[in-house]
Amino acid sequence: MIFDWPTRMQQMADFMGFSEEDLELVRASGPILLDRADELTSAVYDHFMQFPQTARFFLTPEGEIDQTRLDRRKHSLARWLRHSIDFRLDEQFPVFLLAMGVVHSNPSLERGYLGSVPARFMIGTMSFAQTAIAGVLLEEMLDPAQALRTSNAWNKLLMLQLDVLLAGYVTETPTPATEPPAPLGDGSGEEPQGVRRVLTNILDGNRTNGNANGASEQTQGDGQ
Repeated sequence: MIFDWPTRMQQMADFMGFSEEDLELVRASGPILLDRADELTSAVYDHFMQFPQTARFFLTPEGEIDQTRLDRRKHSLARWLRHSIDFRLDEQFPVFLLAMGVVHSNPSLERGYLGSVPARFMIGTMSFAQTAIAGVLLEEMLDPAQALRTSNAWNKLLMLQLDVLLAGYVTETPTPATEPPAPLGDGSGEEPQGVRRVLTNILDGNRTNGNANGASEQTQGDGQ
């Protein structure tokens, strides 16, 4: 089954009351949040490292902190923050979120010994991000009422994203951990072809569905 993800996101946005005004508040907060992006991303991963259930995803098979992996994940989180500030209800953003869900729920072969990241930690991470963003806005904005309105807008946006992100999990049953892999010769750390194929199918299916929807809308004379 192919989902019309932009339409699904629009329906959820309407249900939650995420408006154009909210979107403008999110975008207007961009300079403040991006200026403190390093602080925000570090706070998230420092929080992960305080709990064995989440810290283990950033350890080597020998139990040492994988600093390279941590740095890459911080970079990815900063990219997500930029994408969120530039949020648009188009076909690309849902695919970006679905890919995040698929990667977290279907670990690559070299990370299979850890199993999948439980969905509850994705929910908890969004909650942590909401609180961290609200704290920064309250500190940086001169008008507390404006900070509150902007925080509310971000809360709606993050819950809108969480709906699609968790759809990438497909099932609540986590992938079990396996034996640690043998060391890779080239150290490339590339995702296995299986995961790439899943993401490619999502992207191709979404584009196909988007093209069909566009043709249907033109036929019906709907200009949106």
